[in-house]
Amino acid sequence: MRKILIILFLTSLTSCYFGANESGGKITKNFHLIGWDEKDWQIVYSTTDNDIYNPEKIIIRHDVFAVGHNDDFIIAKQHPCENTESHLIDFDSLRANKNITNFYIIEIRNVNNNYQIHKYKNELEFKKGRIELGVSKDLEYKFYNKELE
Repeated sequence: MRKILIILFLTSLTSCYFGANESGGKITKNFHLIGWDEKDWQIVYSTTDNDIYNPEKIIIRHDVFAVGHNDDFIIAKQHPCENTESHLIDFDSLRANKNITNFYIIEIRNVNNNYQIHKYKNELEFKKGRIELGVSKDLEYKFYNKELE
């Protein structure tokens, strides 16, 4: 009995490493906004709810700070990580480069569960992309995290 109590106590101390701080929700269709500790938001495409926290499903990495959507498009703003080398989540080194803002339009209107990501380096290119793709002027950000902006 004593061994069981010790094991239970030790696992409770490490619970945050096993996903206890994961949060997020569905954006639309098979797209999800996920985060850890209510920060480090990322956009994931997953056809099942079982693997939305799988790093291989991430289509826009941290730090996503604005997301909006309708039936045809998802729009997002993101500051890239200062660490420009390819990496998975390393919570100790996640620092957004707030000098750079990437803008995204994800086309989701294809009926075959396909999507296409368009990335823009500045707001002017993003606005031109919205016009070219036919993104409604009424589409606004529903999720906006001012702390990450």
